[in-house]
Amino acid sequence: MQMTTVQNLLSWIDLLWIDLLWIPIALLTAERGKRLFTAIFAGACILLLRLQVELLRGIGFSKGFLGLMTSDILYRGMVVYGFFILLFLILAHFSKGGDKNIHIAASITIMIAAFCVSTFIMVL
Repeated sequence: MQMTTVQNLLSWIDLLWIDLLWIPIALLTAERGKRLFTAIFAGACILLLRLQVELLRGIGFSKGFLGLMTSDILYRGMVVYGFFILLFLILAHFSKGGDKNIHIAASITIMIAAFCVSTFIMVL
C-alpha cells in the first residue's frame, strides 16, 4: 500500500512540468491586461485535473469506472485539458481588444466545459 502511494506521488511530480509549461505559454499568447487571467486559467485547469485524478485514484478507479479504456486517467485528463487550454489560448490570442469581463466569462465557461468533458473521458 505504501509503495503505491510513493509511485503515485512520483508520477504526479514527474509529469507536473508538462502541465506547468502552459503557464508561460499563456503569458506569452495573451495580450497585456489579460495575461494574469489567462495564466490563472491555465493554473486552475492544471489544479482541477490533478484534483479529479486524485479523487478517482482515491476511490480505486485509476483506469476509470467502466474500464473501456486501458490508459491511465492522468494521461486522458492531460489530453483533454491540454486541448481546452490550447483552444482558450487561441481564442485569447485572436480576441485582442475585447472586454476583460468577457475574457473572464469565457475562461469560466471553457473551464466548466473542460471539467465536464474530462470527467466523461475519465469515467470511460
